[in-house]
Amino acid sequence: MSKRTADKDRKPDLRRFVAIAERPSLGVEVSTGRAWVGVDQQVGHGSGDALFALTDEQYATGLANGWELREFMSACWNGQRNDVLMFHPGGGSWRPESWHPLRSRPLTPTITGEIWRHIDALGEASDSDPVEISQALAAGTAPPTIDSDGVERMTFSLVGEGAYPRPAALIAGLDARSDRDRAREVLDAALDPSSDVFALEADRVRLVFVDDRLTEIVLERPAPVPPPAGQIRAFLDVLGAPEFGEEYAAVACLAGAAIERWAVSSGFPRRLVVFDGGVDMQVEGGRVLSARIRLRGDADGGTYRHTETLLSGVAWPPTRDDMHRALGAPAASSGATDLHRYGTRDLLVEYGLGPAGETPLSMTAVPVGVSISHGMHRWRSGEFALFLDALGRPEDDPLVAYVRGLSGVRLGSRRGRIASVEIGGRGYQSERFPAFVTGMPADPTRSDIPFGKPHDSGDHDDLRYFDQGCIHVHSADGTAITTITVSSEPPENVDIHRFTPFGGR
Repeated sequence: MSKRTADKDRKPDLRRFVAIAERPSLGVEVSTGRAWVGVDQQVGHGSGDALFALTDEQYATGLANGWELREFMSACWNGQRNDVLMFHPGGGSWRPESWHPLRSRPLTPTITGEIWRHIDALGEASDSDPVEISQALAAGTAPPTIDSDGVERMTFSLVGEGAYPRPAALIAGLDARSDRDRAREVLDAALDPSSDVFALEADRVRLVFVDDRLTEIVLERPAPVPPPAGQIRAFLDVLGAPEFGEEYAAVACLAGAAIERWAVSSGFPRRLVVFDGGVDMQVEGGRVLSARIRLRGDADGGTYRHTETLLSGVAWPPTRDDMHRALGAPAASSGATDLHRYGTRDLLVEYGLGPAGETPLSMTAVPVGVSISHGMHRWRSGEFALFLDALGRPEDDPLVAYVRGLSGVRLGSRRGRIASVEIGGRGYQSERFPAFVTGMPADPTRSDIPFGKPHDSGDHDDLRYFDQGCIHVHSADGTAITTITVSSEPPENVDIHRFTPFGGR
């Protein structure tokens, strides 16, 4: 049977594997409610996690102390427990067909458990992926409610009819036998010594005890508070806005010129846009994911130029207490980082020691529930990433309008969406070639494209395939680059020695 026939006849894997913890990797396959542990397996020249089923007791034990599973994991690794094997890496797939990894969190978590998946569902649309995962983990026992004060809640019963399916896994270390002393060991101090309410990031966990035994866990998201006054509002307002739209332009006026657009890799659509005024943004899908303001220069760039008007009524440089007066009390803190929440937008403030004590190093605005990293790998920078991002977008998209306004750039469209971006050719603007990838010369040859060996090549053409499209380099004389075309589909009628179907590697 051919591979194509086999793929056509293969039944889809309807299982959904949801990661809950790392070191070891633990989670739940939600269609059955069965817990699993990941055990590293060698496959060819690489390795990946094989997933083995756990009992609920093993799962709860592993969440509280992963070291307790070492003997079971060793038996799995040695092939002695293939009777509970749920998934094995290999065959072109290192992960299950439906895999939901953990996201990085704004503050380092102090607890583990399924509660984080429910926190991520708060405030999300009912048909969103986080809500579907939350409901699947809870087996439909805890739909959220919103009271008249705007507080959103989820209530999880640990005992009786309709109890949470894995009560000891909701918050590792707590179950229906836990008392108040145990709760404080796991969750640290309550927000008020007389209450049973604890902070988890900017949300709240309310514990309900009956006869000093834990019976319910209530997750609460407080009502939103207004954002602070000052220029910081522009950085909060730009979140989720179109790149090159009105909100983006307002921030760009404060941030200076965009000097670099970094791609993480050829297969990852998120970009890092660095401005010369001490600001950087992470963008994806034509939308702004985050805006970071550097308040002290570092290896990534200089210092923000308008600190005197960033926050109303704050003299610069401020102390941590000054920042709290301007921003309000932080919703949560972890070491040198404070988390402030304004509705659907978070503001993370990182502090460092200065002559007057703790002073802010950076401020990062990010939508609630979005994962970002300041340590993004910077693979390549240049306009090639901008051109790839324009593909498939409507002709009236702000990003497309910006690309159209660049001198020497020609756009092609199909059914109202951008299908190609071309530079070079007769009468081209010479500055476009060195801007295509940082470091390219003004008169480049085919070997000056720093993307490694082409996937397909001919006497006059090189094709490289990215997840968003194809980059076609054409040379009339076989050496010097004549045109570069970034397109949704590979070109037709190109004479190449070997052709790999689009998307191949």
